[in-house]
Amino acid sequence: MKKRLTFKRKTVSAMIAGALLMAVSTLNMAQGIPENPSLIQTLGKDQIEETVQVSLGLTEQLAGEIRVDYLYSSTEMTLSDVYRPQKYGLRGYARMKPGKRVKAEGHGILLAQNYLTEVVSRPTALGGFLAVWQGVMRDITRADPESFPVYQVSWQIPGLVNSEDIAAAERRLGVPLPAMYRETMRRSGPWRVSLFNGFSFELLAPWQLISVGDWLQRHYGPAEWEPPENQLRRQQLKQDVVFAIVNNEPWVFRYSGAPCDGDSPSFTVGQTASEGFYINEISACGANEQLEAIRRQMLEALNRALLAPEFTIVGNDQRLHIERNKLPEKKTLQLYLKAAM
Repeated sequence: MKKRLTFKRKTVSAMIAGALLMAVSTLNMAQGIPENPSLIQTLGKDQIEETVQVSLGLTEQLAGEIRVDYLYSSTEMTLSDVYRPQKYGLRGYARMKPGKRVKAEGHGILLAQNYLTEVVSRPTALGGFLAVWQGVMRDITRADPESFPVYQVSWQIPGLVNSEDIAAAERRLGVPLPAMYRETMRRSGPWRVSLFNGFSFELLAPWQLISVGDWLQRHYGPAEWEPPENQLRRQQLKQDVVFAIVNNEPWVFRYSGAPCDGDSPSFTVGQTASEGFYINEISACGANEQLEAIRRQMLEALNRALLAPEFTIVGNDQRLHIERNKLPEKKTLQLYLKAAM
């Protein structure tokens, strides 16, 4: 596999090469052709030099070597195209000031933002997103079975529910549940996934459904309602129903405010900020509009779930940096890849 290394050096040939690369990049952007991600390494202030070999895949195929020293303080390498989750490895050494040599190593998972965007576009109903989460977690486990084994993902799938379960929930809540939710419970049922990094997503069963007001009081106590001006808000939020929870933030069927045509509920989300709790005023009505809104929220949830040094989500034409944790007791530099913002 052919790799391109570009060194930052102020020579005439480098300037010509840079101009050519800029022209090719401009042409690609004009034609809508994405470039492969590039990896950048920069010499640390406490370093004299650092050399790192980059490998990809379970077979640890060498993708290239990247090196910085006092002559080349920054180096860039083009990686192969990234789509599905793929293991990467970093292995080399660094010479720290005043001259001590230490080992440098690290590994993680690379995956493309396009991959996540594509998988959340597949479901045609709310229940289909269970397969999305299962597929993403399966691909991650296949990419690196040793670091991300199956047992680090906890699944709870209680099974299907019947019509009486749904009717009982509607009587308890005092509202008719939307067809999207009723069909999901009959076809695929409720489910919950808990990840190895503490992230969780839960689609609630009918007997778990709760009003936003009761959910808020259960999680944040009565202090939210003490100011008199919040009493009206409390009554409004008791009309709205939490049907899913993403890392302790609710997805909501909203009946208060301005519901959809026919008094059917809209879909929205709630969030907790330093000033208090908020229901998003931007709501979605209609089956197609709600499905698109849920896809966007699922994509955000997947990105939040993988927001950890072990995972690097790569966008088109994106640059990656070799980052490092603090120097531990054993004097080994722990490296990982981080996407540039």
